[in-house]
Amino acid sequence: MTSAIDIELIRTTGLPPSERRALERDVRRGVLERIRPGVLVRPGALAGLRPGERHHVMVRAALHRLRPGDVVSHQSAAAVLGYPMLGAPPPKVHVLDATTSHTRVSSWFVRHGVLARPPSAALDVAGVLVTTAPRTAVDVAATRPLAVALPVVDHVLAHRQTTAAALDGEVATLTAARTKAATAIGMGSGLSGSPAESLFRVRCRELAAPEYVQQHPFRRPGTQSAIVDFWFPAQGVVVEIDGRAKYEDPAMLGGRSVEDAHWREKRREDFVRSFPEVRTVVRLSFTDVLSADRVRTALRRAEVPCR
Repeated sequence: MTSAIDIELIRTTGLPPSERRALERDVRRGVLERIRPGVLVRPGALAGLRPGERHHVMVRAALHRLRPGDVVSHQSAAAVLGYPMLGAPPPKVHVLDATTSHTRVSSWFVRHGVLARPPSAALDVAGVLVTTAPRTAVDVAATRPLAVALPVVDHVLAHRQTTAAALDGEVATLTAARTKAATAIGMGSGLSGSPAESLFRVRCRELAAPEYVQQHPFRRPGTQSAIVDFWFPAQGVVVEIDGRAKYEDPAMLGGRSVEDAHWREKRREDFVRSFPEVRTVVRLSFTDVLSADRVRTALRRAEVPCR
């Protein structure tokens, strides 16, 4: 599978006029595509890439315009680091500019002035200087909606790329939007197994759903066990967030057929339903959790109270 690093970028800047004209003719003929002024790719090169991967390519395309000392930040850093990106990618590359305290927007960049809050460190990812995991997560949490920020916060905690203490430390350095960021950081959980699970937690907050337990185990001595995504103990309701990868990704199938994966999942659900405290099981897809209305309808149908 092609990744953002694999995409060949053809730059016209600095080429002799004859070579630039030849490349422009290739663009008009459809042999090449322009993704930024002076940056070309093969036709369809970005097809099939996820939003974060597409933005990672845009970051690479902008490298020649970075100034010394610039550090890629916010959602742009998240894209380079491979963190989940829900929704459309940002149209411009975000960077930290330690020479000013103001934020400026140009045709290529959103330059965040951080004279009062310079980054304590930066990571080199394939030649791109980006903010560290805690700084990236907190910057996203301070500037993006909770539904975009929490998947990033959960990801860095689940993959042990930072700690809750380090995230709290970064929040303390914020000069603006501290309350907004603290909300996402305070909800952060290393138990979320996917962006969809993080988004479901956002929906539960929006809908004032009752208390739940993440990754709750159901076990019987001498028999199988099952860990469910969410357990609402007061209502006796299990919620499972299903992703297509479970049935399509060869790595997750582990050599089994799709039919066998479906059969095993059915047997697993039957086992969970056999516990007397389990009244029902609700299954939601990633598409479902994108809509608060769908989540509300599904929970109310299972008699889980929601606002």
